[in-house]
Amino acid sequence: MNIRYRIEQVGDLPPVLAAVLGIFVLALLVGVVWGLLWLPDHTKLRSPAARERAQRRKESQKRQKKLRSRRESLQRKAGRRRSVPVMP
Repeated sequence: MNIRYRIEQVGDLPPVLAAVLGIFVLALLVGVVWGLLWLPDHTKLRSPAARERAQRRKESQKRQKKLRSRRESLQRKAGRRRSVPVMP
């Protein structure tokens, strides 16, 4: 049985039954979408220990970023000093 045959079967139903079937399918679709939208957020950290670790990691990354930018700045400055010719 292919899909066209199924559609023809639904078309042969009495109008009230076809309307009920349509409403049922629509309600099923709305229920699936609603269920998917209201799933719990899997990215949210639930335990206090996990939240604390995430906070420490975030602060550590911020410190590392500052240190990296400072180191690169000093390297650029040292490179400019080396490339400047010394006046006799």
